[in-house]
Amino acid sequence: MSAPYDVAVIGASISGATAAGFLGREGIRVALIDRDDFPRRKACGEGLSEIAIEALGRLGLGDELCSTESAAFFAYKIDLGGRDVVLSSSNRQRLKGMGIQRWHLDRLLVEHARRMPTVTHRFGSGVDGILESEEGYSVRLKSGETITARRLVLADGSNSGNAARLKIPKVIKGRALWGISFLLEGSFRRQTGEVVVILKDGFEINCTPVGPRHLNLAFLAEKDQVSPLQNPAWRAELLAEAKRKCGFEGEPTGKPLQIGPVGSGRRPYSHRLIYLVGDAAESLDPIAGMGMTHGILTAECAARHLLLDLRGGMTREEAAGAYQIAAKRLARPYRGFTHLTASLLRSPARRVLVPCLAAAQMPEMVRASLGVGRQGRSAMAMVMHLLLTFAGV
Repeated sequence: MSAPYDVAVIGASISGATAAGFLGREGIRVALIDRDDFPRRKACGEGLSEIAIEALGRLGLGDELCSTESAAFFAYKIDLGGRDVVLSSSNRQRLKGMGIQRWHLDRLLVEHARRMPTVTHRFGSGVDGILESEEGYSVRLKSGETITARRLVLADGSNSGNAARLKIPKVIKGRALWGISFLLEGSFRRQTGEVVVILKDGFEINCTPVGPRHLNLAFLAEKDQVSPLQNPAWRAELLAEAKRKCGFEGEPTGKPLQIGPVGSGRRPYSHRLIYLVGDAAESLDPIAGMGMTHGILTAECAARHLLLDLRGGMTREEAAGAYQIAAKRLARPYRGFTHLTASLLRSPARRVLVPCLAAAQMPEMVRASLGVGRQGRSAMAMVMHLLLTFAGV
């Protein structure tokens, strides 16, 4: 089989476009495939951590990211019902991340990948079949075209039909979350630099400013608790509460988007020499805001190992095996951070625990343990990193 492409990447959202960008700038011939046209709206909390911002800077997108409509945030305000707790660093001006619409972020990443001379895109046609051989892969599109490539990356999300088609095993870990995502347009009465998390009994509302005139609201709950959100009167009441607590005046634009399932499935990062990145391998509970970070970092990690393979630094088998180990090691502390955050904020004792931990600067110490290199961590941050890694196993 003669393969005109080095790598076929199925899925052109955050993980897929990031992987294609890292590979394309190294001259690797990439076919970037997606059933949708880009950009498009997608249900998402739309919070990008400072760790992910640094990774996109390594991709060469720092200036473009800063010039894209977004909203920087420096703290999280946890609404416990009658009491607010602000989680921030001692330096209130330390960036924690930015809110950015997926429409804009996907567009930025896809356009960056498409500027690479060796990256070709095939959008608007789903995959109809995948044939594996010793030489590589033949990806048959529903349009009738067949893409042949030496290597294959799956970046098509937690509900990946291609992973199911290739019989890649999926393990269910914990309960999945479902919900509804809204994009509101209007104006802020005040700019607080905060992401607001409103905790209710049985569900939560994540409120992320994504620009000077836009607010993202994501309602999340377990599946059996989502049905009441379909009640227009109650939903309008919750929207009004969220807008009031965010200091925002405006109305939803377009239809609400369905979220889920998220935070429950886990697949191997490498299976039969196929690379899986982002949600295709594992979807993190969105409450900790690390879903997009995980997707970007695993895409960067996959690109690094594919380069070693394609340039002869490792055999194909060695590179895929090394990626599996590296991606699992990378994901564990983020998974642990997510598990601990979810357990804390959804605990019946959260009204006592959250203020105590905030006063002790524990959340800031936890995030610091994730965000810097090993040599830059304090002894306490190193210990915290190890605890998160253990919690994420």
